[in-house]
Amino acid sequence: MKRLRWLIGLLLFASFIVSAKNTGCFDNKRFCFELTPSSSSLFLVSVHRKVELPVALTLYSNVLRHIPTGNSEPKPKAHVNAFLDTDDKVPLGVVNNANAFWQSMRVKWTVGRVDAIHDNDYPYTSPLQPASEYRIVQGFNGNFSHSGASRYALDFAAPVGTPILASRGGIVIDTKGDGTRGGPTPEFAKYANYVVILHSDGTTGEYYHLKHKGIAVTRGQNVQKGQLIGYTGNTGFSSLPHLHFGVYVAKFHGKYISVPFSLANASTETAH
Repeated sequence: MKRLRWLIGLLLFASFIVSAKNTGCFDNKRFCFELTPSSSSLFLVSVHRKVELPVALTLYSNVLRHIPTGNSEPKPKAHVNAFLDTDDKVPLGVVNNANAFWQSMRVKWTVGRVDAIHDNDYPYTSPLQPASEYRIVQGFNGNFSHSGASRYALDFAAPVGTPILASRGGIVIDTKGDGTRGGPTPEFAKYANYVVILHSDGTTGEYYHLKHKGIAVTRGQNVQKGQLIGYTGNTGFSSLPHLHFGVYVAKFHGKYISVPFSLANASTETAH
């Protein structure tokens, strides 16, 4: 079904950690913002990752300004992008009121690399085996939900609890397993359980609608092609038990784009 992971990337002030040191962390401390005094009236806003995995983020704030140069007055900036692929702090701008910044700021993010170039020759294997037993019920450009950013994705019909195997090896970059609800409309998207694997070319393989507590891997774990990573379910934006699988490239503003891929032992041409 349609991938709506950006919903978890828009959080309000009450949903992150703010300490006496003027820091705010997101997504189980995947990355943290920090305010440090840079002059008598300004605070420098910076961000740095806490987990050694890449993430693309966009910060929004109506009080954020460009870092001043010389004696010029810093100009407003509505948003700023940052791609975190090292542990270095990344300066984003300045503010003159810390409380106003925390109250107005928003952040959207997508795990993965914005500079990913998909290896189009890589032969993915079906995440459900044996492949002949699991029918593709929606393929590339599927009319129900495979359009736009998720146009290149496959949905496999499968009973709840079917083992899911990694179609390609890599590092587990994100998981969610606490969702308990599913339904045929987009408002259920936030309940989807999933596993996301970062590939060697910077793309991510994403496995969605897993069962409640159906995750068999942890963030940061290395997995091999064909390794068990979880179990199918019917959580999130899902009208029947199935597995959604696609390959994605991260974008700023909490966005992403799917890329076409070749799947051995299954046909995307006949899928609808």
